[in-house]
Amino acid sequence: MHLRIKFAKFIMKLGSFIQTTAVLVMRPDDLVEFNRRYYSRPEEIQDWCNVRRVRSGLRDLEQSLLKKTGISSGKLLMLGLGGGREAIPLAKMGFEVTGVDYIPEMVEQAQTNARQNGVRIFGLVQDISRLDVPAGTFDMAWLSAGMYSCVPTRRRRIFMLQRIERALKPGGYFIFEFLWNPKAGGSAKMFGFKKLLAWLSLGNFYYQNGDILRFQQEFFHAFTTIEELRAEIAETGLKVVDIQLDEPYDFAGAVVRKPVIDANN
Repeated sequence: MHLRIKFAKFIMKLGSFIQTTAVLVMRPDDLVEFNRRYYSRPEEIQDWCNVRRVRSGLRDLEQSLLKKTGISSGKLLMLGLGGGREAIPLAKMGFEVTGVDYIPEMVEQAQTNARQNGVRIFGLVQDISRLDVPAGTFDMAWLSAGMYSCVPTRRRRIFMLQRIERALKPGGYFIFEFLWNPKAGGSAKMFGFKKLLAWLSLGNFYYQNGDILRFQQEFFHAFTTIEELRAEIAETGLKVVDIQLDEPYDFAGAVVRKPVIDANN
């Protein structure tokens, strides 16, 4: 009996491992496209753009992060626009919002939702991990609902941060959420085996502990330590203002700032 139980547990673990191999065999561009296809589905567009979601407004964590900046107006770059849930209340506060999303239908519907709520959003269709907007333009950038963790590879996230830093005015803020789970990292032995599989399949050479397909639907990188996140931010010139963690482990939030230029130096 005990042998059968052990064998059954082994099968369950094997099944879980097989599911994780999808992350290993896809390259970074594949993972971006994997997520884009997921969000492009008509049912996802309808869900993210429906009236109830849009009217739900800013969540408690988002409001808390916003308060850390001390500002409530200016030019705001909303990355991951969706249906406008965050952009519309921020526009009502007094922000001049430019929204970016790689799903054209999302951008179009967000602008329609904004008009119906008496505000205006300027929309751009772009991949946020390859952001291309004018330098020194925005007082604040905002990355929606954990989408920082949707960007595959440390290198690509740092590049995105550099583009965001470039887009901000000196003293500008960047607010974002990320997936936080200290238990997401596996053993060193398992990590080595996964890296080997990635190389043998000519897949995700940049695989990291914490890379997952959340609910087998979309790519996320779960940060297992805050030091990992801080190290990414440190490579961009941005400075951490605040990091807020919640338990049970799920999405956490951060506020960073572009340093003000000292005219005396």
